[in-house]
Amino acid sequence: MASDLEALVTDVSCSLGTITMDESICILIRDLRTFVRDELGVYISDRRLVKASRLLRVSAATHGRSRVDYVDCLLLQHILWQVPEQRLAIREWLLDHINPGESIVEQSKFLMRGIASEAASLVKTTMGDVTGEFGAREKDIESIKSIRSGIKEIEKMLQRHRYDLVRHIQLLEQLPEHLWLGLDESHAAKQHLLPLSKSALEVVNEALIDATSFEIALSPKVENDLRSSILDILLENDNDAMVFTYEELNLSLKEAKKKFDSVTLRKWKAAKKDFVV
Repeated sequence: MASDLEALVTDVSCSLGTITMDESICILIRDLRTFVRDELGVYISDRRLVKASRLLRVSAATHGRSRVDYVDCLLLQHILWQVPEQRLAIREWLLDHINPGESIVEQSKFLMRGIASEAASLVKTTMGDVTGEFGAREKDIESIKSIRSGIKEIEKMLQRHRYDLVRHIQLLEQLPEHLWLGLDESHAAKQHLLPLSKSALEVVNEALIDATSFEIALSPKVENDLRSSILDILLENDNDAMVFTYEELNLSLKEAKKKFDSVTLRKWKAAKKDFVV
């Protein structure tokens, strides 16, 4: 038994060098360090962070994974506090921030709005021509091709994000089997994070449909005389905004998180920025 345990420890230790840690995980740890310093008054040294990252790699390795995932970061609530009372604040921060690529969809939508508006304007200029076969200027055709390429890059970004979210959801489903988390805390984390992640996946799927629709609308597959109308419809749908009441816009962020799902919460945040009491 002792030799088996020793062999296991040796195997895990040897595998740590092959366990990767994505930039998004590093950013999460950096932001948590800032939160702990500014809000809890706890200084976390570089040496302590290195030990924390090693623990996350051990967690990934002992579950047979080749990279650190967001679920592993739940362990940070147990090692980055100075007094036990601080653990709850760290746990709540982690539960609010453990969601792969939360800003990616908003970034893609922002990019898409600008690109799509430019595309609609160009298509009106070329009378729907996107190939040059019907007399459109070469300069305009090249611009449309460039826009299509940009949209394809956005599609790739969203597809990668979708893959990460699907993986994250699968790991959340398995969270009660996590070797390093207590059963009660893993169940509580799953109950909190899983609905948010599933809602986020719906948003990504919608964004992917929008990006694909715009890309197809700019392709030769669509008839020239219909292209401009299709783009106008897509732009009109993209600009649909959710209306919130005065009372809802006066909610605190904590209250809004309890009231809205993740999709509505994002729209509430956007509306809140433009709201003046």
